[in-house]
Amino acid sequence: MLQLWWLNPEKVRETEATLALLTPEERAQHLRFIPPIKRHEYLVTRVLLKTILGRTLGIPKEAVQFATNPWGRPELSPPSPLRFNVTHTEGLIALLLSDQHEVGTDTERSSRAPRLLALAPNVFAPAELSDLAALPTGQRAHRALTLWTLKESYIKARGMGLALALDGFAFRFDAHGGIRLEVEPRLDDDGARWQFETRTHGEHQLSTAIRADARVEPTVHEALLD
Repeated sequence: MLQLWWLNPEKVRETEATLALLTPEERAQHLRFIPPIKRHEYLVTRVLLKTILGRTLGIPKEAVQFATNPWGRPELSPPSPLRFNVTHTEGLIALLLSDQHEVGTDTERSSRAPRLLALAPNVFAPAELSDLAALPTGQRAHRALTLWTLKESYIKARGMGLALALDGFAFRFDAHGGIRLEVEPRLDDDGARWQFETRTHGEHQLSTAIRADARVEPTVHEALLD
């Protein structure tokens, strides 16, 4: 099972029922977000996670509980073979879910591309920067957006976040749009074991990272929350 769920957070209202799904710790975190849009994103993200995971596990969504690994990645508690990763930004929340593969996903609004291009020297590997510089000027911002979402999806799938050096791995692109990962030995991984996709979803770029030995494709669903 490999599923990609997406949801526009604006389609979900804050109600007594959605707030009741938050634990006391999650309620405190929810209130820490000052901009209302970010507070709502957090709420809907937790509702999406608990609804889809509850359905998949065959338990009430109220019973879904989380712990964090040593690097802060949320995991199911008690431990489960189910692997998941969630990403959210203004206008889009996505959840990648599998019972067989390590997975990661990231999304950004396309309007952030120029800002990510400006950040490139600080966050991209030398090979990525070289490939970026070789592109026509008009294509560089979009490539920076693609690289950033791919890099985020990979470090999230590894479960180590920014503990992985961003300059220690590089995404390379062939003439047909294929994506290849090159990993330095210090990061203890084999790039050939990973599959990556990046897609446009409305005003967003969405990338996925899946560790699998054979080609796999997630089924894509719009989440309907009850």
